[in-house]
Amino acid sequence: MVAKPQVAQRQLNTLDAPRRVAIVLNGNARAVTTGVVRSLRELLADPGSLYVSQSLEQGRFIARHIVNRGYDVVLSGGGDGTFCQIVSDVTALRPHRLPAFGVLRLGTGNALAQVLEASPATHEGLAADLQRAQRSRTTRPLNMLRVEGRLAPFAGAGLDALILSDYNATRRSLNSTPLGRVMLGGPGYALSIATRSLWRFTTQPWPEVTIRNDGAPTRRIDLQGRPTGPVMARGEILYRGPVAIAAASTIPFYGLGLRLFPQVEHSVDRFQLRVGHIGPLSVLTRLPALFAGTLDDPGIHDFLCTAVTIELTRPAPLQVGGDEIGDRSRIRIGMDRVPVISDRGCSRVTWGHT
Repeated sequence: MVAKPQVAQRQLNTLDAPRRVAIVLNGNARAVTTGVVRSLRELLADPGSLYVSQSLEQGRFIARHIVNRGYDVVLSGGGDGTFCQIVSDVTALRPHRLPAFGVLRLGTGNALAQVLEASPATHEGLAADLQRAQRSRTTRPLNMLRVEGRLAPFAGAGLDALILSDYNATRRSLNSTPLGRVMLGGPGYALSIATRSLWRFTTQPWPEVTIRNDGAPTRRIDLQGRPTGPVMARGEILYRGPVAIAAASTIPFYGLGLRLFPQVEHSVDRFQLRVGHIGPLSVLTRLPALFAGTLDDPGIHDFLCTAVTIELTRPAPLQVGGDEIGDRSRIRIGMDRVPVISDRGCSRVTWGHT
């Protein structure tokens, strides 16, 4: 009779104990400064739980170390791509027990940080997110795309990937100059769009695509998420023709506050496919509506899907989670349903493929 209260007390102490948190930073991200690294080391009870990655190879090594040490939570800092990489690397190891995942607002686009409501990247904000990761026990779902074995909230081919490719080319050309650090993020995107992307996109022919439904039956939807077209079964063609963009997402935002996928909030178990056959000059004149998620145009085709295949008549740049993957002529997009343990920025990933 005496042992039962002791067992209950031990269980209560386990529930009250802070979760063990690892932090993985992208050492190449502009916001990951020596000051940020110092602040995080001071905040962590175990400074050895802070990892700074400089390459994909280092990231994979860190993921294995995280799995071996059995962390409860992994926070990533360095943008959407950093989050996607560490989640993909850890889940690829198929650990017996997956950690929770969260994000710190240390990137350029910060789409996931906005969705998961991460705090500002101040000492106080980082401390709040770390404490939340250590103490939170709440849950909510987060869906992720699976593209070429990589987990990400969004991916696309067309103008978005072209801009990313041009931005990276602009950064590489300026790396050894005094403008190298200045042209990261928003200023770099503005320069690359003005000097490369708009010229390329207005002078070169748009890619021709065929998009096939590879999952559950779907229908075209309007801006309010209401079905407007006939039911399209598995194997049917959703769209065929030239496109400015062919992209998918499980979250409304695309980075830098751009609300490119407003209809995805109308579904809990599908991603939004957006196909745009609309010129860049037309988009530029309606940027406020585009950022607000209210841009309505007959050249925009929206669907809620579980899996699609995009085939292009010629290779075009592909971006996955904000990272440039390279040119592709065939892209298969599925979805992993990811039940999450979260208090704002933390999530738990489990398996389940479409």
